Amino acid sequence: MNISEERLRELVLRVLRELQAEEGREKTPLYMVCMADWSTAYEAFLHEMETCDSYRIYPVVPDAWKQDGCAARLAACPACAGLRYRSEPLPPDLEQAVSLFPVVPRDLAVKTALCISDTFETAWVAACIEAGSRTVFLRSGLARFSGKETPAYVSRILTYYRQLLEYGIEIGTPQTLDTDADRTEPTVFASVPVPHAEDPPVRPDMRMGGKKRVITASNVERLASGKVLHLLPDDIVTDLARDRAKFLNIRLE
Repeated sequence: MNISEERLRELVLRVLRELQAEEGREKTPLYMVCMADWSTAYEAFLHEMETCDSYRIYPVVPDAWKQDGCAARLAACPACAGLRYRSEPLPPDLEQAVSLFPVVPRDLAVKTALCISDTFETAWVAACIEAGSRTVFLRSGLARFSGKETPAYVSRILTYYRQLLEYGIEIGTPQTLDTDADRTEPTVFASVPVPHAEDPPVRPDMRMGGKKRVITASNVERLASGKVLHLLPDDIVTDLARDRAKFLNIRLE
């Protein structure tokens, strides 16, 4: 392929401009808040973010991890920009930062929904809410149901998860971090409720017995046409899907 000298020069200049823009782009600080107990989920998240150039990731870890080697394991990950310890004050750039929780015990979710901030983690979330900064709970880190709970208990826990979304806390995956969250309303990146460990994933077009379609909270927007979701006679609509549709002003017809 023949390229004129002028065309080649234009291509080189464009590449140089893109490189300069990339170098001058400010990375967003991301604070990965770790629970007191070690979990391999922290290393897994850092490894998954190695190819992401949008964030400077700072694990926030218990001071005790200095002695047991857990802090060193995280610091050795290429995606780690530096460690912060719980004994340090809140970072001054919290308002512009993203706070992410790879592990979300049920107590953390419930206390946050009830506005109780009596632990390091819940106090951090409360500070993020007051600062208007972005907070993300990883869906993979949410405590799963055993399947033995009573329906009333499950319903109550799911109510707390919905309350988190109303606070603006996101429930997502590492892949959704680069999605610009709409700060004017809660963003649902993943379906809630949290499935039981033995439950198969629900596909958007899944039909029970080959006839019935299951409408879940995660596929309301995709299946809707404008502000209307047209239902088939045998469709099954979950309660959370109805809540999601109501929140988005989507009519079910």
